[in-house]
Amino acid sequence: MGDHLEVRTPWRVAALVARVLLLVTLLWGGILVALGDRATDGTEEELRAALRRSDTVVLVKDSDELSWSRAPTGWRRLATADPDEWAAELDAAEVRGVTVVREDGDRWPPHWFEEVPSRYGLLVPAAWFITLLAMLGRSRPRYASRLGWFWLFAVGGVGAPLYLLMEPQPIWMALDEPLAPLDSRLDGLSGCLASIALAIVSGLAVFGVMALFG
Repeated sequence: MGDHLEVRTPWRVAALVARVLLLVTLLWGGILVALGDRATDGTEEELRAALRRSDTVVLVKDSDELSWSRAPTGWRRLATADPDEWAAELDAAEVRGVTVVREDGDRWPPHWFEEVPSRYGLLVPAAWFITLLAMLGRSRPRYASRLGWFWLFAVGGVGAPLYLLMEPQPIWMALDEPLAPLDSRLDGLSGCLASIALAIVSGLAVFGVMALFG
């Protein structure tokens, strides 16, 4: 038994490290999105000046708004009747090295991936997809069925971090002995309802934090 546990331990440590890295990446993306939502009003002249710098990141939103920054913090925004009027200037800026992120209006995967205001924003959807594949590849998740977890992933944007935190057992217990299976867990219907509830709760929580520190 001792030899068997010793053989398994390196793999469990590696799995824990991977979970932590994926979780930190997703939380980092969420924090950057929250910071981007706190953008202050800017002017057309400021935007044009920013577009002349190759280290600028511009976010083109569906809501007829352009946001830009040269760092994860300090975001500025400009409301415009039609973002397409800036299309030529944005295209020229991209040639100079400016990063332009355009929302496509899709809601799959969760749209906040498109709002990660960073040159390295692809890390966030990559972490999300890796977590999704890990969930789909697990034969019997502990707290919800794969369909239940799928709903939690698809709605609200908190399913992937929650999965990394809790499966196959809580991350703070990852190196302990495996927990016994649960008598009941979320199925597809209860997972769908839970995803909606979590989306509402997480949205209210973000709103409260923004109001507190805004």
